[in-house]
Amino acid sequence: MRFDAFDAYLCDLDGCLIAENALLPGAAELIALAGDRLRVFSNNSTQTPATLSLRLARLGLDIPAERILLAGAAAVEVLARRPGIRLALYGSAGLRAHARACGLDPAATEPTHVLVTGDRGLTCADLHAIVAHAARGAAVIGANPDASRPGPDGIPIPETGALLAAIRTVLPDIRLSTFGKPSGEFYRYALERTGPGRRVLAIGDTPETDGLGARRMGLPVAIVGPASQRFASLPELIGANPDFGLDRHRADLCAG
Repeated sequence: MRFDAFDAYLCDLDGCLIAENALLPGAAELIALAGDRLRVFSNNSTQTPATLSLRLARLGLDIPAERILLAGAAAVEVLARRPGIRLALYGSAGLRAHARACGLDPAATEPTHVLVTGDRGLTCADLHAIVAHAARGAAVIGANPDASRPGPDGIPIPETGALLAAIRTVLPDIRLSTFGKPSGEFYRYALERTGPGRRVLAIGDTPETDGLGARRMGLPVAIVGPASQRFASLPELIGANPDFGLDRHRADLCAG
């Protein structure tokens, strides 16, 4: 199947469409080609689909909130489905509001679950509280395992995984789980929103998350950017319009 013939595309955000607040080459072309088949599928855990949609609109990308799937917001929604959840959420004001809209109090004093997201305002006091919750038996979940994401100047921007590493430094034996890519739970969440029986292609820039997660779910995946063995950018992928039905292409496109 040719690249342009899939029923749905799960496309990563940072490193594929944008780098912080800079639009990357090929982003507008991909959106024009894919139309409503495109889903932004990102480990972003600081924003909600609504706020990210507005941010992308300022960059010239028209992607409605219902086609944006973010690890932080999705983790909140999945937790809200479980009975008896008491949540302590460490994250942005928007994400806390999202939790309340899903029926969760994001500031439970005796939580059963702690959700750590890309909270740039996390303090040493917050770190101590997370460790204390974990010591009392709360399950600690990271919205994603990413230590960083690409910055527009080439300098990595710290992400949720860096905060999880700080928690592990304080409490080395802590049991942490993560929700975002490459977790199958996040992929199942996304596939529910593409519809049954759809032919789905994943697009990303990181073999360890985008590539590994897609392969685990049996999805074809195109890796673009510096980590790719074939496509240095989205324009190269779009221009090549490769056939994913051939094993020789599949090996190249899925290479990590």
